[in-house]
Amino acid sequence: MKKTERATLLLDHHKDTFQNILYHWRMRNRLFIYVLVLLAGMSLDTYSPDAMAHLFNGYVARLLDAPPDAAPLLDFKALGSVTWFLLLSLVISYYQRSISVDRQYRYIDQLEQQICTNMGDDLITREGKSYYSKTGAYKRGENSQRPWFIRFVGPMYTYFFPAVLVAFVCFKLYRQDWPPKEVTDLFNLLIGAVIVLYNGLYVQWVVSSRRPPAAKDAAVAP
Repeated sequence: MKKTERATLLLDHHKDTFQNILYHWRMRNRLFIYVLVLLAGMSLDTYSPDAMAHLFNGYVARLLDAPPDAAPLLDFKALGSVTWFLLLSLVISYYQRSISVDRQYRYIDQLEQQICTNMGDDLITREGKSYYSKTGAYKRGENSQRPWFIRFVGPMYTYFFPAVLVAFVCFKLYRQDWPPKEVTDLFNLLIGAVIVLYNGLYVQWVVSSRRPPAAKDAAVAP
């Protein structure tokens, strides 16, 4: 196969790959917003659980024309456990999308290098060399010179957010009845432990994926 034909095939594959990345990137960003909104709601419930339950049940009672002395319509203990499970689902999906996006960006970077090799010049560098350049326009021989602002954005998502999430989970569990006496408390404790575990696994993947090849080889060497 001629280099021009190979370059054409790789360009088509590059387009399809980028559309796939774009889909997962958008889903990841939406999931991050959903997690933040849910954490905000759980924070309000942490600092004033009785007030939230009273307000919500009072609002539902007015909608249903329930008598003032009626028992609470919703059990906030059970609702809180549903919220914990929803948080776990969102966190797992968010980290799964994040890892997928990162892996595919590494793949498309290699794809651009193959395209440039077959074209004989650095013509397609948007997701690789240009991204790591200072201005976004790659110049031959230029080393990675991304602006410092962009360099600090990544750690906010990969290290700061997981740390805040673990701190929130631990504080939320600390505020509930201890030791756990009800089934909902045990369920929340289990879900919280799983969330902490997934945070640790995600950070471990981030750290290991950023090691240079030599360090990776040394890490797995007998």
